[in-house]
Amino acid sequence: MKTLRLVIGNKNYSSWSMCPWLLLKMFDIEFEEIQIALYQDNTAEKLGPYSPSLKVPVLLHKDITVWDSLSICEYISEELLNRGGWPSHPKRRASARSVSAEIHSGFPILKADWPMNCKASYTLTPSEKLSEEIARIDAIWACCRRRFGENGNYLYGRFSIADCLFAPVAVSFNAYGAELSEEAHIYMQTLLDNPFVQKWITLGRREKEALSVVHGSYG
Repeated sequence: MKTLRLVIGNKNYSSWSMCPWLLLKMFDIEFEEIQIALYQDNTAEKLGPYSPSLKVPVLLHKDITVWDSLSICEYISEELLNRGGWPSHPKRRASARSVSAEIHSGFPILKADWPMNCKASYTLTPSEKLSEEIARIDAIWACCRRRFGENGNYLYGRFSIADCLFAPVAVSFNAYGAELSEEAHIYMQTLLDNPFVQKWITLGRREKEALSVVHGSYG
């Protein structure tokens, strides 16, 4: 048994599971993946031995348990990447942490109306409130790329935890046909072209479980 295990939910729907999974893959950290189907009659029973919150994702490292996607990414950065999960420059790191916390805790309309679904492919007209949230994410992407992205294709140049947190959003924006500025669209496509994001989407599309509850799949 590997000393590092990551418990995740359905790849098709579980956006927060995607975030630490992507971080581990991008930094080539070996881990055991434990997948538990969500919203089934026995889901809580299966999650019980792993997750204090009975939710995913959960990271198990030796005798340490970490849950919540952002906390897991922070732990991976500190303990396994010598804090390399964030940009090294203080100004960039502060910005990256801020936008990551913002998408993690906010955007309730997006999470309710446009939950991640790797199999979805159609254009939806967003409500006024959702349009406001999409515009805010567009501004984050465009602004971060202009200010900090000169040395690479990601928000802060090289890949970071911030990109992990926004990868599920890119999947949703692409699935539901979000209208974005040119700069934000380029960044969205960068995430979608990432080989590990592509692998996650491919595996998600192969899943057969159909969930009756998918709202709020970012949390």
